[in-house]
Parts: sequence; C-alpha cells; structure tokens
Amino acid sequence: MIITAIVGFCLLVLAQVSSSLSMNFQKIAQSQTNFKDPRHCKQKRKIPLTSTVCLRPLFLIAIILSASASILDFVALAFLPTSVVGIFATLSIVINLFVTRIVLFESPTKSEMIPIIFIFLGCTIALVSSVNGETSEKTPPELLGRVKSSVFIVFNWVVFISISVVLDRCKSLPKWAQQAGHPLIAGGLGAQLPVFGKYIAFAVTEYIEKNRLVVRPDCLVCAICLCLTSVIVHIQWLNVGLKKFNAYYCILIYQSVWCMCTIINGIIVYDNNSKLSVDKWLFFIVGVGAAIFGVMALAKTHAEHECKVSAQKS
Repeated sequence: MIITAIVGFCLLVLAQVSSSLSMNFQKIAQSQTNFKDPRHCKQKRKIPLTSTVCLRPLFLIAIILSASASILDFVALAFLPTSVVGIFATLSIVINLFVTRIVLFESPTKSEMIPIIFIFLGCTIALVSSVNGETSEKTPPELLGRVKSSVFIVFNWVVFISISVVLDRCKSLPKWAQQAGHPLIAGGLGAQLPVFGKYIAFAVTEYIEKNRLVVRPDCLVCAICLCLTSVIVHIQWLNVGLKKFNAYYCILIYQSVWCMCTIINGIIVYDNNSKLSVDKWLFFIVGVGAAIFGVMALAKTHAEHECKVSAQKS
C-alpha cells in the first residue's frame, strides 16, 4: 500500500512539472506573434507573425508535455483517490512559480504574495484534513453511473459554459473578473479530466487483469469523448488568458480552480472522504474557503497592479 502511494505521488510530481512547462511554452508561443524575444517581450516585431499559433514548434512541444502530464495523472489515478490527485496539485503552485521565473522571467509582486500564500495554505489544510478520509467501496462505473453523479457533471459543464458566454458577451465586467475568467473556466473544465480519467483507468486496468471489458462500451466511449473535449476546451480557454495576461497569474488561477474543482468532483462523484470526522470536515471547509479567498484576492490585487502600471505609462 505504501509503495503504490509513493509511486502515485512520484507520477504526480512529474505530471505537475510537465504541466507547468507546457503552459509556459504555450505562453511563449503566443508571445512570438508580437515579439522577437518572446521570453522577455522587449523587442516588438514591426510586422506580427501570421503563422497559426497552434502549429508553432513550441506550442506543439507544449501539447506533447500537456499530454504527458495527463497520461501521468491517469496512471496515478490507478494508485490514488481522485481527491488526493486534486489536492496534490497544490504542489504545482510552488512548482509553477519557480518554472515561470526561470522560463519567462515573471514573478508575482509583493502585494500578490499574500493571496498566493492563502491559496497554498488553504489547499494544504484541505490536504492534511482529508488525507485519511476513506473512499467508497463501490467501483468507478457504479459511482459514475448514479443519478447524483450524472446531474453534477452536467451541472458543472452548464455552469462553466454559461460563465464563458457571459465573459464573451458582457464587456462591462470588472477588470479583475475579465482577467480571472479565462483561467477560471479552463481550470473548471480541465478538472473534468480526473473524473473521466478515473473511470478510464479502471476500465483499462480491469481489462489487463481479466482480459475482458468490465464496463459498458458505450459508457467508455462517452467517457473518452468527454475527456478529449475537456482537454481541448480547457487548453483553448487557458490560451485566451495567456495571450492577454501574465503567465504566472493565469496559471496560478487555473491551477487553483483545477485543484478545488477536482477535490469537489472527487467528493461528490466518487464519494472520497465519505467517512471523514466532523472536525476534519471543518478544517477541510476552512481550507477550501481560504483557497477561494486567495484566488479572489489575487484577481483583484493583480487587476489593481495592472491599472497602476497603465496609469504610470500614460
């Protein structure tokens, strides 16, 4: 049991590093449109590049790294509960700060560090409080096939698609909401990945062990399709944010929302932490609340900083 947990955690570390590098490379690919030096963004091109961003070498490398991270996450799901995978993503917050500092020379301002600390501490508290929570004895197909799980998954998609429509059509939103909106949608839809990944991982491992498919073929096809859709739409929305705003900010919002949504998805869909004691549930709620507060504070602080910088330039 300990060995499988260690293997799962090692896979998650590799997944987070790969994912962070992928998002930084996507930002560089976006910056190549207007800058000769996309890492520093100081030498502006006289004529912007007209090549398609998604066909640029760095973007293709980023997609390969992202796919590798997703595969590692899927494999880790065979060893660990879904909520643990989501909570463990808190490590990606720290990893991203280092990676973005090295790759893009970006770093948060002093005023942004307090919200980031809230996010990290909130996720850590959630991790500590739920680490010993028991998971359901039912199989992923049984859990995912419940009406409660199906309704919650549909509700998730409806909510985040609705947010995307509002963000696209309502131009009078506060600046902090416009900046946080794109990575927020990406994180929420990207968090659907572990939900279906757990189901797919179960189907594959059972097929390898028993040499037969133990899940309904139509359900497996649907899970794979939704998984692929989640990958495509969350990359699209993340890149909308990366194109307009700083990478460290977009990635932090994205990772925080992804983390929280993955935890909640695991609890509701897969009954993770189903027998957690009352005191640990209270700590868990405090942790989630602190993380949400941190995300909102970071969004507002970053918007205020951007306004000050714009005012100074003008």
